[in-house]
Amino acid sequence: MLERFRRRFVVTIAHGRAEASHGRPPAGFVDAVTDIARRHHVTGGRVACLGHGRQARLKFSKGFPERARQAIRNAWTPPTPPSGGNRQARG
Repeated sequence: MLERFRRRFVVTIAHGRAEASHGRPPAGFVDAVTDIARRHHVTGGRVACLGHGRQARLKFSKGFPERARQAIRNAWTPPTPPSGGNRQARG
C-alpha cells in the first residue's frame, strides 16, 4: 500500500547528537534538535518530517519523551510553499 505522506527529511539522534540522515532540514533545525536532546537527556531516536503538498508534520520514534517532542515542534517552522500569485495581469 502506498503511503499518503512522503518523507521530506529525517534527523537521527545518536549519543545525544543530531544529524540529518535523509533530505535537507531547515537551517538551524538540526542544531536546535541537538540542543533540545541535550536538555531533555535524549540519547537516541529519530524525527522525520512527512509531507504531502502544502501539508507537513513531524513523526517521532517510539520512546521519545513528550516534553522533548513538544520542544522540537516549537523549534520547527513548517515549510511554506511558493504562493504562485503576484503575477501581472495580461490583457
